[in-house]
Amino acid sequence: MEGGAEVLPGGAYDVAVMTSHVAQFVVDDDEWRRVLAALRRALRTGGRLLFDSRDPADRRWERWNPVDSRRSVRLPDGSDVVTWTEVTEARDGVVRFTRHFGFADGEVRGEAVLRFRTERELRDSLAGAGFRVQRIHGGWQGEPVGAGDDGEFVVVATAL
Repeated sequence: MEGGAEVLPGGAYDVAVMTSHVAQFVVDDDEWRRVLAALRRALRTGGRLLFDSRDPADRRWERWNPVDSRRSVRLPDGSDVVTWTEVTEARDGVVRFTRHFGFADGEVRGEAVLRFRTERELRDSLAGAGFRVQRIHGGWQGEPVGAGDDGEFVVVATAL
């Protein structure tokens, strides 16, 4: 199947999973509503939607700078790539940034934009799309929101 959530067949799935903070790449509120509506349509009643999103209260993007985010990674061929992230703008829950990848023969850059929705924004948007939030964890070990070191929301919602 090719396309976004809108091409999914209606009532066909028991579970939908959005991994790797993909929910944050849906920056525009209208587009977010459309994605959630399409996922609700694709899930059977009682089906589950699971996804992760970073908690804006953690302000993780403040560590996305050339010093704190710098990492060296050894590739399978034995060469190293140095990577770091640099925020170019952070305003109203939207963070624009550039990822840098330094190879022996030069640098590659990629730009991206993420939306950091609050827990209240997530709950309200899910309710508006026909979901009931079962729980929102504050990290990958099931800890309460704000209690872990992950700076995450791990969301479990049920289709009504």
